[in-house]
Order: sequence, then structure tokens, then C-alpha cells
Amino acid sequence: MIVKSKAIALHSTRFGEKSLVAYLYTQEFGRVTLMVNAAFGRGKESKKAIFFHPLNLIDTVFYKANSETGMGRLREVSSAYDISSIRFQNVKRAIAVFLGEVIYRTVREEERNHSLFAFLENSILALEAMDEGVQNFHILFLAQLSKYLGFFPGGTYSADTPYFDLKGGVFISHAPNHPVFLGQEQSSLLYKALHTNYMNASDLQLNGKQRNLFLGNMLNYYSFHIGSFSEILSLPVLKQVFED
Repeated sequence: MIVKSKAIALHSTRFGEKSLVAYLYTQEFGRVTLMVNAAFGRGKESKKAIFFHPLNLIDTVFYKANSETGMGRLREVSSAYDISSIRFQNVKRAIAVFLGEVIYRTVREEERNHSLFAFLENSILALEAMDEGVQNFHILFLAQLSKYLGFFPGGTYSADTPYFDLKGGVFISHAPNHPVFLGQEQSSLLYKALHTNYMNASDLQLNGKQRNLFLGNMLNYYSFHIGSFSEILSLPVLKQVFED
């Protein structure tokens, strides 16, 4: 059956000499995997690979997956928006590769979720438009994505609740009897990240060391709440980009 949907490119792997396997999050069908024939090579029909760089927003027409392979086949693809700054600016491109991998490893449902798709789409368009605070975008994104994955932090940071329990997912009054928690500085930063929108990303005054420490803590938080969450291969590159 031929279907169509707006989609977000997450990850792709080369298949043979001219094809690739693309992993997408679609507006109408959730997570899908597509075989993209003639993705590489010469000629107009052999340049489809350019549409599948991470976080690209595309319009797709494809044959739905059959029950045997779990993989559909792309028929048509075109750009839904121009997101050239994400593709060509080094910092934004590194963020896109990292976040594409995070979404690829955390969002597995093969069913429609319009609210999640809208969040992802709006976030990508915000990153494309940003001139200031880009270096903080990914940590704000991770904080907000947790809401759609089911483990948005509970409670509030205050003088009475200055610690964040990574296992429990809540701000607490005293350090817990296990080592998996955030101290006061990182807990305060988490609470700020939860309540800062992309337009005000530059309000988080962080150096590279502080940013990378917080990023590591956020990924630890994800790992405690997503059993299949594995190592993010693009993380070392992203950290290198933000080293002072």
C-alpha cells in the first residue's frame, strides 16, 4: 500500500553501492524504516541521500512495510522546509547528528503521535532559526523530550528541595541513600532548563565544561528510565565542539 506523510530523518546507513536504509519519524505512522534505492550516484534520480541528513524535515511517499521485513520502500521524497543552516553550520550540524541519534534510540513506537511529532518539528524549526544560545539547544531539547517519553522531572527546585534524584525523577529535600542524584548546582540548572524556552536559550550562562557535565547527567537520567538506551556514538564529537 502506498502512503504519504511528513517525516523527520533520524539516521541512515548505506546499503550496497547505491542504496541506503533510512530511519524516520513520521507524522502519520510514527517510526518507520525505509529502503531508499538509487540514493547515491549520478543523475537527478540518484541523489536522494541528501534528504536524509539528521533532522531534515521531508515529505515522503512510500510503500508501507510488510510483516516479513518490517521495512518499507521509498517512492518519492522532497523537502518540507529549508533547514540549510542546520545542514551547513558546524555547531548546528553536530547538534542535529546527536539529537537525531537520541531520537532514533529512544522513540520506537510505530504508531501516530501528533503531539510528539509537533514538538520535534517545532524544535527543529527553532534550531534552524536560532542565532543566539545555539550551544544550549540540545540540553533544553533533552529536558523537554523527557515529557513525551514519560519521565518529565517532578517537583520543583527550591531551598527546601535542592537535590534531584535521577532514579526517582523528582526534586527532593535531602541527598538520597544512593549515588545517583544531582547536587544543588546541577539540580538548579536542570530546573532552569525545564523552564527555559528556545528563544531564551542564551539565558543559561554555561562554559563548555559545565555544559558537557550537565549533558552527561541528562543522558544518565535517560539511561535510568529507558531500558534499551545505549551509548550515543555521536556524543564525543558533540562534546569536542563545545570544549572551551
